[in-house]
Amino acid sequence: MKSTQATYTGFEFESEGHPAIAIINVDLKNLENKSQYRHSVFIEIFPDLLTDDGHPAQTEYEYLVEVEKKMIDYLEGQTRTVHVGHTTVYRKQEFIFYTGEAEKVEGFLEYFLTTIERKYNFEIEPDPTWEQVAGFYELL
Repeated sequence: MKSTQATYTGFEFESEGHPAIAIINVDLKNLENKSQYRHSVFIEIFPDLLTDDGHPAQTEYEYLVEVEKKMIDYLEGQTRTVHVGHTTVYRKQEFIFYTGEAEKVEGFLEYFLTTIERKYNFEIEPDPTWEQVAGFYELL
């Protein structure tokens, strides 16, 4: 399921006492072969420009959307990866993917993230049952 053809929904929640937003790929809720995407990929990027509520300022948000699009294009085009969505929480934006090719994704992220000129962190972990994002899909 390529994200360019997917349906996304957004909702607000609270994280550590601060307002937060999630944009989630609805089509993945009932994905039949989730087990082929056995690793969760969480990428945190810390924006340079923030609003009073700790979210990215408009120009920063637009930049982060472009970063996300580049990651989606490569990961969905060159690896067996699906884009779950992203969250915007206090002082960071987190991009979520699931992959069946953890080593390829790690290699790409180790290179690509050095080019974005922002502080970042990423984790790739085994999660064959998609437990890490189950809470989002239970809300749909």
